[in-house]
Amino acid sequence: MDTNLSGSEFLRNTLDDDIARFDRESSKHKRLHRKYQRAVIILSAVTTIVAGSGLVLPEESGKALQFTVLCLTASTAAISAWAEMRRARELWQHERDIYYKLVDIKREFVFLSANRELKPLDLEEFFRKISDVLGSSTQKWTGIVEKKGTS
Repeated sequence: MDTNLSGSEFLRNTLDDDIARFDRESSKHKRLHRKYQRAVIILSAVTTIVAGSGLVLPEESGKALQFTVLCLTASTAAISAWAEMRRARELWQHERDIYYKLVDIKREFVFLSANRELKPLDLEEFFRKISDVLGSSTQKWTGIVEKKGTS
């Protein structure tokens, strides 16, 4: 951390860093959530098609079809359970919420600093707002992670 920064520069850098971090993390969890969803949709469709193929295939293929449907169904259930355990959607939504709260604080900070010189009390107020958002983020994140069953 550069100790030659003014309080205003420090807050702006802190906001920029936190905004970028929450943007990265939320994008990562969004991609993960969508990947799981696509996998479940595709496996469900393939399972349905394979199950229905017994209507047009010879009777001798019955046991092989049943086993294939069983494997596809088990795979779909496993991916669904894995996706639920990872909580990617909840994390994505949580991180996006924090991202937008921080963007709002930065917008207010930039607006005020463009119109007047910020006093130490102003900087303390912005620091408190950032701390409140990040503090509530940590509490909510902990709750989400506890649901995952990991720490």
